[in-house]
Amino acid sequence: MLIQDLELKTAKGVTTPGEHEARAKEEENDVALGPEESTVYRSIAARANYLAADRPDLMYAVKELCRGMAAPTKGCWLKLTRLGRYLLESGRTVLRYEWQGHEHGATGYSDCDWAGCRKTGRSTSGGAIMIGGHFIKGWSRTPNHVTLSSAEAELYAMIEGVTRAKGLISLAGELGFKGLKN
Repeated sequence: MLIQDLELKTAKGVTTPGEHEARAKEEENDVALGPEESTVYRSIAARANYLAADRPDLMYAVKELCRGMAAPTKGCWLKLTRLGRYLLESGRTVLRYEWQGHEHGATGYSDCDWAGCRKTGRSTSGGAIMIGGHFIKGWSRTPNHVTLSSAEAELYAMIEGVTRAKGLISLAGELGFKGLKN
């Protein structure tokens, strides 16, 4: 539906859902979309957000799209189009969960790009929780505050990763899984 709404059926696909924003393209973020275009943008971005819950490869790109929901710009539209072109190339993704036996631990990974947004100075943190070799949960989010150093940004990302892993372990215990430890 995203490809159809973006009218990209004949477009060339790309291999990444997003790209690093070049300084030369920053002025596109100042050109606001019209009311009708903004409505279409929000509709397609909301669909992408729904899709990203099950697609770890889309999480960061869709998070960036959702940051532009309040006041979409031409730059936001170009990012949305890039995501649509990526879906042309990799429309379906399969997460395979091979048999691995009984695992006794959950492993969490987290990382952060300190002050990754040139406009706001905010970081993006993300991570994944695995049980054995199985991906269980992933996230990509922009914190509500500006961190003053890379160490502070990494600390917040690490705390979020530990908190999410502990929550998963607690949920597993409540559901009757015994022996899952961090």
